[in-house]
Amino acid sequence: MTPELPNSQPTAFERWEVVELAAEPDAQQQDETNLQEARQQAVAVGYEEGLQAGRADAAQESLRMKTLADSYMNALDALDFRLADMVLDLALDVARQVIAGELAVHPERILPIVKLALNQMAETTREARLLLNPEDAALIRQHLDQIVDKNRLRMVEDARITRGGCLIETTHGDLDGTLQARWRQVVQVLGSNQGWIE
Repeated sequence: MTPELPNSQPTAFERWEVVELAAEPDAQQQDETNLQEARQQAVAVGYEEGLQAGRADAAQESLRMKTLADSYMNALDALDFRLADMVLDLALDVARQVIAGELAVHPERILPIVKLALNQMAETTREARLLLNPEDAALIRQHLDQIVDKNRLRMVEDARITRGGCLIETTHGDLDGTLQARWRQVVQVLGSNQGWIE
């Protein structure tokens, strides 16, 4: 054992070790603080990057959903138009069948059509030809005396004229009262181009 020296002062080496030992906990604490700050900064940077990536993904997903919704709405609109056209076509088919059936059951329905066409014919027309389906012509002949002057109008049977219609030919032009022409006027008003089919 080494004898202790009374009132001996610590040597510089001893003081250095003491200072070094005393400073060591502060350095650890500083390192922990730096590490904690670095961790917080990394978390903040990671959070910000994740937030930006999430927002970009959300924007992309939102755009995809909007495109899908627009596509869906366009498909519904197209379906609405197709459905409306199909309903119109069905209604016109039914109307055509009803008209054809009505004319078959009540052939006298041609009389007001011929009267209207003759009334529209110019009074100055000296000669005209009334073209009718042969079956309608037989019916009209019975009533022709009451309708027009036979000297001005000559009736001609024409199998090309569909029953229920007529055509008046004059030197000034023709007056088309055929079923096809009247049908065409009706369907054009409805926005269709469906023709009359016998």
